[in-house]
Amino acid sequence: MKRLLFLLLATTLLVIAPLTTFACPEGQKANSRTGDCEPIPGRKKADPNKIKLDSYDIESTLPSTASDWNKNSLKVDATWSFPAEGKQPYPLVIYLLSSGGYWSGYDGKWIKWFNNQGFATLWVNQYTARGMSLKKGLGTKQSGMSDASYVSDTYAAIRTAKADPRIDPERIITFGMSWGGGVQMYLMSQWFQKQLGNGEVNIAGHIALGPACYLTVEKPVPTSGKMLMLLGENDNWNQPTPCRNYAKRLQQAGASITVETVKDANHGWDFNKPAKSYRAVVFHCDIRFDPETMDARNVGDGTRVNFSRDGWGNLWDKCTKKAKVTTGGTKKQLNWTRERVRKYLADTLGI
Repeated sequence: MKRLLFLLLATTLLVIAPLTTFACPEGQKANSRTGDCEPIPGRKKADPNKIKLDSYDIESTLPSTASDWNKNSLKVDATWSFPAEGKQPYPLVIYLLSSGGYWSGYDGKWIKWFNNQGFATLWVNQYTARGMSLKKGLGTKQSGMSDASYVSDTYAAIRTAKADPRIDPERIITFGMSWGGGVQMYLMSQWFQKQLGNGEVNIAGHIALGPACYLTVEKPVPTSGKMLMLLGENDNWNQPTPCRNYAKRLQQAGASITVETVKDANHGWDFNKPAKSYRAVVFHCDIRFDPETMDARNVGDGTRVNFSRDGWGNLWDKCTKKAKVTTGGTKKQLNWTRERVRKYLADTLGI
């Protein structure tokens, strides 16, 4: 009888034991008596919309060092946001922050606007994982991380989005202002895509507001996405001329780009805040390079270097400076911009 009871108890334990070894979700632990998953006291519940992207931390965007760009892996934060109505799979906007970091009064409103238009959004936080302030970004010194790192983060977001069943992989665009617009200039070049894309990263389009176009390929081979480039007529932070020059070269190579100038607009004209001026580091450069030879030149002052031999040389010396910049715009400019973005989305994605 004792032997029978022992066997029954052992069998019961074998049945029960595995139930207590199942992994609980993040922020929970197994109850020692029942095995049920319970919230850990004092531990915040994990937000399922906050994810990590598999990217790289890249010291320099110097093109001749591209073979080293994929050496230092890094998990970068990103956040999903979905429309209240609509059906999956959703069209998606990958939202790219400016060098000023995240501000709910600007970035949050754009994200909400896209959600209200029926788009999911995935906004990339390129700062926190690199020990930088999300609220301050690069600051007035405009330093702290490389363009190549941001390009890598953006491609990581594209790969993640394309693999998510909630997202329509044929209806993905990127959107960003200032540095968030400038990083998209790299996305228009097959050379940069080859260096950092790591997979199928072609998407439907790109929307760049007041972008920076200081470093571009001399004779670009364009990617397939359609771009809407909006430039501020009076932008004294990211001067429009280098972007117009690059857009023209891309168009000549077969790219689909629409360039429009916003009348009387300063940098950040879609802020809907009174214009204000202050001093910040600016890159008033038009530097172009040949990916095959690594020969490069600064169009503005005629300086020439070879990236493989000279590194950056003195290419940036005369066009990088601290200068007065003006930001801010009107409600009229913001409304015009949103209507123009809405038209682009309808024309490009059929929405």
